[in-house]
Amino acid sequence: MTASTLVSPARRALNPVLSDDPMIETDGGAVNVFYTPTAQLIERHLEFIIAAAAGTFLLTAWIIELAGGPVPLYGLFTLMAFAIAGVPALQTVWSKLHTLRIDIDLLMLLGAGLAAWIGSPFEGALLLFLFALSGALEEFALRRTQSAIIALRELAPKEAMVLEETGARRVPLRQVSIGSRILIRPGEKVPLDGTVEAGQSSIDESAITGESIPRECGVGDSVLAGTQNLNGRLEVRVTKLVTDTTLARIVHLVTEARHHPARAQRLIDRIGPAYSICVIAAAVSIAVINAVLDVPTAEAVRRGIAVLIVASPCALIIATPVAYLAAIAAAARRGVLVKGGAHLEVVARATAVAFDKTGTLTTGRIRLTDVDRRDGLSEEEVLRIAGAVERSSNHPLAEAVTRALHERRLEPAEIAEYQSIPGEGAMARVGGKSVWIGRPELLPSRVTNRDLADAAARADRIRQAGKTASAMVVDGKVVFLAFSDTLRTHAAECIERLRRQGVRWVAMLTGDHEQVADTVAQQLKLDGYLAQLAPEDKLIAVERLRKEHGGVVLVGDGINDAPALVHADVGIAMGARGADVAMGAADIVLMKDQIDDVAWLHAHARRTAGIVAQNLTLAIAVIAVLSVFASLGGVPLPLAVVGHEGSTVLVALNALRLLRSRDM
Repeated sequence: MTASTLVSPARRALNPVLSDDPMIETDGGAVNVFYTPTAQLIERHLEFIIAAAAGTFLLTAWIIELAGGPVPLYGLFTLMAFAIAGVPALQTVWSKLHTLRIDIDLLMLLGAGLAAWIGSPFEGALLLFLFALSGALEEFALRRTQSAIIALRELAPKEAMVLEETGARRVPLRQVSIGSRILIRPGEKVPLDGTVEAGQSSIDESAITGESIPRECGVGDSVLAGTQNLNGRLEVRVTKLVTDTTLARIVHLVTEARHHPARAQRLIDRIGPAYSICVIAAAVSIAVINAVLDVPTAEAVRRGIAVLIVASPCALIIATPVAYLAAIAAAARRGVLVKGGAHLEVVARATAVAFDKTGTLTTGRIRLTDVDRRDGLSEEEVLRIAGAVERSSNHPLAEAVTRALHERRLEPAEIAEYQSIPGEGAMARVGGKSVWIGRPELLPSRVTNRDLADAAARADRIRQAGKTASAMVVDGKVVFLAFSDTLRTHAAECIERLRRQGVRWVAMLTGDHEQVADTVAQQLKLDGYLAQLAPEDKLIAVERLRKEHGGVVLVGDGINDAPALVHADVGIAMGARGADVAMGAADIVLMKDQIDDVAWLHAHARRTAGIVAQNLTLAIAVIAVLSVFASLGGVPLPLAVVGHEGSTVLVALNALRLLRSRDM
């Protein structure tokens, strides 16, 4: 058995038997296999069934021996226990012989066979029974860690109610195309990602994002597959196929996590075969050395077998992967998707964390905060003029102006002769006035030198307040609109907690203006920042932080963050509604728009690393101590068996403690 597969010998050997009589159903060319209820029950508890059967025969044999019963009957029950627990391992070993691959299954089989050969069949059967039982416990641990995946797969319904000209009809999700209109009634789950075209309701997104408070959803808002429509009728335009929904991506990310093992796990996988050969060589050497030292042959062989058993790396093999899989499952239940144990390992060691600003440290929702106007223009008039010019733009600042008009219940003024010039702003005539809107840096070509100095000073005051300035010239009068992006509620708390947990450097990387970045950095007490960065500049910044601090974790949310997220030692993407490119580029995805999940993740990763260290220490200590005593004859075979398998069980149970890390 290797850490990369973590499948028990019983399951590997007997899965083909379970597949002999499945029910087969086709769906769009794919073949889905369904077991009968009995086969499902056997498949789910296969390892425990085999271990229980072997244990029953072994216990019966022990009772017969204690009662002085017939020796042939004792031998028969011992043989039955030997066969039931040993056949799956024998089948697995046999299937690997052509590759000359030596692993833990062969070591256990050799130990049991040699024990029977020297006249200790009961001890051999006990070894195989405990090996089967530990395999069942490992499988149980893995099933617990995979429960998040199973639950996620069951979130979305299998069909959608598609609205057509002739009426509504239920259609399998695979047959629903992008652009279709679907009906979602109160109490139903959302089948596919889409945009609301009619209706209003509250949407429970806790299963996807972990957010406990339902979100009010109306026309124009997006909905995610797997969420719950609580109290309103919604008509939704499908925006993603069933294979591309946010839910599908989540399942894929969690499922693929096992393909990115931690460094310790990769090392164990690499040295495992060589280590197994060394164990066999050591066991033979111990037996020979003891025989040369005039130890009776049977006792010398027993000592060799004991070394073979206690030095087998069962606990060592599962020490790392079970812990990281349990940690990944606990994180998934919180809405933190980790694409592999290796990424958790890096986060645990991280001493430098860099955040993007907009949409990460801030909410990403720009709002209009101030209107710096001149005499002759009221604030209401300025807003109506700005709203008229910006109405045709989808720029975030333009959208903020539109929202400000809506909040104040104002209508845009009448507009004429509108012209947008890329890189130079927009011009129009509004209510008989000549209007220009653009960046303050473009003012020199729009106003006189006398007015320019005053305008520059006003723009600087806005920036020094940590706000973004947009300039507007109305019949020669310069007006400034000040915009601000609100800090996330728990941003400062998250940064402080990261420092308490050992992160020595917390920085911000942003494309925003220097003065805006400086204000945010001071508000959050950051250790440093780099501003006015293009996407390619963020790559350089990440490399600089890596050289200075030995590694960097980057947190971002947008398309412009994607290259840097890939380049960072670990990239963390914010939010279920973050850019698909960012989610794909990142190693970890935070499904909730909550910045404090970064601090939780760091603490969770550190706890995982601690439990992995405990497991490795226990496994190595048991192997080292028992091997020494076994080579000197101080460990009887039954004790060797119990000590070896007991450490395996302890390691698995210790790893399962990570499943309780959700609300840490």
